[in-house]
Amino acid sequence: MDRIRLFIDKLSKEISTPELTNVYSPEIPQSEVCRENLYNYLQRIRNNNSNVMLIGEAPGYHGCRLSGIAFTSEDKFTEDIIPGIMGKDLGYRIFSKGEPEREFSASTVWPKLKEWYNAHGSVPLLWNICPFHPHKEGNIMSNRTPRKKEIERGIKYFLELVDIFDIQYIGCIGKKSFNTIEAMKLNTSLEYFRHPSCGGKREFERMIDEYMKAYC
Repeated sequence: MDRIRLFIDKLSKEISTPELTNVYSPEIPQSEVCRENLYNYLQRIRNNNSNVMLIGEAPGYHGCRLSGIAFTSEDKFTEDIIPGIMGKDLGYRIFSKGEPEREFSASTVWPKLKEWYNAHGSVPLLWNICPFHPHKEGNIMSNRTPRKKEIERGIKYFLELVDIFDIQYIGCIGKKSFNTIEAMKLNTSLEYFRHPSCGGKREFERMIDEYMKAYC
């Protein structure tokens, strides 16, 4: 079993709680789709390794909860986005029975990654410091900020990806991931980006443009 399969296998064994869903767990209906999409994505990123990671806070219910990929909603599997990495006809699967779900953050992040690819021929790895979906108890169709203990459950997976992909540059989308990783004192470059949600789209785009110029 290769390192990515082992990584996803370990991730899938994490126990959900009433307020935190592990979408990769076999107990969750969309888990097989999420695991296979994540494997497909990580393999494609490994073949296009830029040594850069963009890391958010946690999956959202319109995006990663169904796709299995950070900052990615199902509609991104129906579009031509980045050759060989993200888009239609690349083996990504859609769980929803009706129209594919759309997410605002995904619709902001992927166009900037397309610009990155067009300029540099590679894209950063996307991940969340808490890889599990935090939500209100009894309402999986909601989002909330991950708590410290929930973030701590995800740190070992973040560190394993840093090792697998030889990550040298980390851009943190949101304060939770930035504060957590800054405290680790890793031997990597670390930058903070405004999260695109809640009115932060223009600031995120400006900051990511500057980041592309400085580190790539």
